[in-house]
Amino acid sequence: MTATRTKRILSLHPVAERGGSDFCLLRMVRSMAAAGWDCHIVMPGASPLATEFEAAGATLHTVPMRRITRSGSVWYWLGYLLLWPIAEIRLTRLARRIDAQVIHTNSIHSWYGWAVARWLRLPHVWHAREIVVQSGAALRLERRLAARFAWRVVACSGAVARQFDEANVVVIHDIPDGTEFSPSRAGRFRRTVGIGDDVRLVGAAGRFDTWKGFDVVLAAIPVLREARPDVEVVVAGGAVPGKEDYARDLELRAERIDGVHWLGLRTDMPEFLADLDCFMLASTEPEPFASVLAEALASGVSVVATDHGGSPEMLADVPRGRGLLVQPRSASALADAVATLVPMGPSGVEERQSRGQMLISQPVTFDELFCEALDA
Repeated sequence: MTATRTKRILSLHPVAERGGSDFCLLRMVRSMAAAGWDCHIVMPGASPLATEFEAAGATLHTVPMRRITRSGSVWYWLGYLLLWPIAEIRLTRLARRIDAQVIHTNSIHSWYGWAVARWLRLPHVWHAREIVVQSGAALRLERRLAARFAWRVVACSGAVARQFDEANVVVIHDIPDGTEFSPSRAGRFRRTVGIGDDVRLVGAAGRFDTWKGFDVVLAAIPVLREARPDVEVVVAGGAVPGKEDYARDLELRAERIDGVHWLGLRTDMPEFLADLDCFMLASTEPEPFASVLAEALASGVSVVATDHGGSPEMLADVPRGRGLLVQPRSASALADAVATLVPMGPSGVEERQSRGQMLISQPVTFDELFCEALDA
């Protein structure tokens, strides 16, 4: 590869939301742009993170696309089949117009990028961010597609990688920026919500979906506060589209529990996490790679997570006194673990700011991988 060769990537992102995959793509773009890549992203609609993507150096495009989903109706699948060729033509024209050098698909459940790359004879990097538990048939098909039509499959964790043929799989974690998520940000969030600096504070955050375990969190809080009445709990997040009623039911339950602050969607997650004494991740199904767990670790916060998916490898090098794994769906185990990790006595902003970061190691960078793709 010569010094003047174009480094231009087209990423196909199947949703336009404020979810984990959106933020992970944003972090990837920041690191790639800093390494000299011209990053283009195509989404099915307007992104709520458009300002952030553009500030990171990305150019955004819109092409209607559909993601593979088990909840789709017959009409959804009929529309998918009818619109797939149209989307492929538009995506191929876009890739040719911008002179893309690499095609990147940001979900194993998006089945457009492999065909675009094949038609244009470009390397295709297929990002697997999911642990497929809903459909064995879908996983078998995606394994075959990834084995045949991906130059590399990027798995966000070892748990995700184990679903695919290891011959073309590489694990790259979605690591947060250690300057964005840092213990030094402690002291700001509590002031905005009126929680004292001396309160021992435990938090949970994420998208309110049925498998994220927020019902387990709410069940654990009375048990936790019986053992540790000095602890209060903050819960932050927004509903997944279509799960608004579920999110509202959780909020109504939280209103009846003492010591709970239900905050809704927050845009100050670095400050939120840095002001906690412990973070809970109670997902009832395996998390591929919980970005918020990595962000909490970078913020110096002790964490409790359920023992499946990517969480065990994320906590593998974390001292036991800073991170614990618990049985999924067990409110009592969650409460006991949190009570163990939260220090005794009043809290203090100086204590939180002085905590050490716990960053996950990263043997391969996105720039290194995609530069290798250019030379493939």
